[in-house]
Amino acid sequence: MTPPRWMWWLCCLVLWTACAGPAVRRPRSYSQTAVDSATAGCLRNPACASQVGQDAILPWLTRAAARAGQAAAVMRLWEAAEVARVEHVLVECAKQANFDVNERLLGPGGRTTRAICEEKVVDANGRETTRAVQLGNAKHEAALACVQEALGATDAGRFSLEPRYLRDAKTGRTRWLDPEEVARWLAAGQFFLLTGTIAPDVVLHALGNPLQIQRVYDFKFPCPVDKPAVWSQYPEGSPYAEQWQDDVYRQLLGHDVIPKTVSPNYGVR
Repeated sequence: MTPPRWMWWLCCLVLWTACAGPAVRRPRSYSQTAVDSATAGCLRNPACASQVGQDAILPWLTRAAARAGQAAAVMRLWEAAEVARVEHVLVECAKQANFDVNERLLGPGGRTTRAICEEKVVDANGRETTRAVQLGNAKHEAALACVQEALGATDAGRFSLEPRYLRDAKTGRTRWLDPEEVARWLAAGQFFLLTGTIAPDVVLHALGNPLQIQRVYDFKFPCPVDKPAVWSQYPEGSPYAEQWQDDVYRQLLGHDVIPKTVSPNYGVR
């Protein structure tokens, strides 16, 4: 039986609507380390959409509607309650990292003091540094691993850890750098390619789109721990020399973005 003419027009209208939106490239962000989510699978394979109806038209309408729904999911941003949940996770991870690293490097019950923080030590590369820097690096690593474990299973693709961004000199626009490409540069010793990049610790963004940014956080581990958590200035030799870290973040990521610090004693500020 030939379907009525109005059903053919309806089919064309739905298909046009589903395809009209801009294509969104799904990046492999650092937060997506295990298997792809069900959403990612459907984005690549619309056949996974539910098949409702078995005649000649309804399957087409169902698949078109599924594609439209997937496009909407890609653009979904974090809601206020979700942001509050994430910030609670960040603070708890900062506290846990601070405790665990102190226990490991300073001994059971170890606490940082000004004298300890100013101690000279040798890092893994054989360079002399301070105990404060050694502890801070270890705590950053532990905190990021904690965040990945806490959010990776539920929010994969909606956050990135230490993503790299670069202002394109030709277009003036900010680019997101694929972590695999960055890893290849580092492996090849092409460190100069990272000149002018920034890498915030945690970025919340639209699903699969690290350039549609909602929140930016940096872990800060003052030494001693009771010191206030403050932003740093870029050193001499940097393209952003003497500029404050949060100001540079806003320059590259958008002036409506308000970067925040996360520390064990002061939480999110």
